[in-house]
Amino acid sequence: MRVSTAFSHQLSLNSMLKQSAQLNQTQLKLSSGKKILTPSEDPVAAVRILDFKQRIEQTEQYQRNIDTARQRLSLEEVTLQTVTDVVFSIRDLVLQGLNDINSPSERLAIADALDGLNEQLMGLANTKNSNGEYLFAGLASLEAPFKDIDAATDPPFYEYVGDNTRRFVKIGDARQISDGDDGASVFGPSTPGGVDNMLDVVRKLSDEFKNNNPQSATLGELDVAMDRVASIHSSVGTRLNALDRQEIYNEDILLNMKTVLSETEDLDWAEAISRFNLQTISLQAAQQTFTTVQRLSLFNYL
Repeated sequence: MRVSTAFSHQLSLNSMLKQSAQLNQTQLKLSSGKKILTPSEDPVAAVRILDFKQRIEQTEQYQRNIDTARQRLSLEEVTLQTVTDVVFSIRDLVLQGLNDINSPSERLAIADALDGLNEQLMGLANTKNSNGEYLFAGLASLEAPFKDIDAATDPPFYEYVGDNTRRFVKIGDARQISDGDDGASVFGPSTPGGVDNMLDVVRKLSDEFKNNNPQSATLGELDVAMDRVASIHSSVGTRLNALDRQEIYNEDILLNMKTVLSETEDLDWAEAISRFNLQTISLQAAQQTFTTVQRLSLFNYL
């Protein structure tokens, strides 16, 4: 069987072009640092890489959610601690004023002090976070949750106009947490015909002192309101601890997934450089052989 010179040249050229393509691909992998450039190289690995990247992105979003929830809950914790301090001051004043040795003018002074402390409570109930959202307004976070309705004589004196829905954020694949509490849960709702929120209780106490007729039963209402705040305060601390634990767990998951992703996706530099050097030598040898073969002719032997 005769092999033509053209066919021999074509075989050499095809081989050289193939080696050049392989070298170029190795160069691209060295440039990108990736083991797989296209899904067709390894479809199974490509699917795994995509899955890991999506899971990593989702877990990183959980971590961002944790940061946001921690900021809101930390502000709520500080606010509730201040509320507690203010209510203790109110309670001390009321206990002092309940003593019969107080004159009407002294009780009037206590009433003025109670009004000032209640204004402070009103400000705390309408606390805003760094984004300008009202902390205790539920989902209606752009409107102040508590309003003074200026009732002339009978409570309620303050109205809760916020939303009663708590917002939940995902902090893990199968876990979500509330990043705040509505004002009705914290301070109590204001309902017609009854005194249900803390602001109304303090206003009621003030009016009783102004009328020189303080009632220990109203102090009991304040204690009930304080118990509600204490319960929410404890819940906030529990949620903050849960965020810390979930954050650590998510960090472990991220480290594991990124490690496996790196093993699947990242280039083995030592192997790739060695292959690059061998491919370069092979291509140079093929080019030299091709050049030599092209110069050969029967006329050289005539």
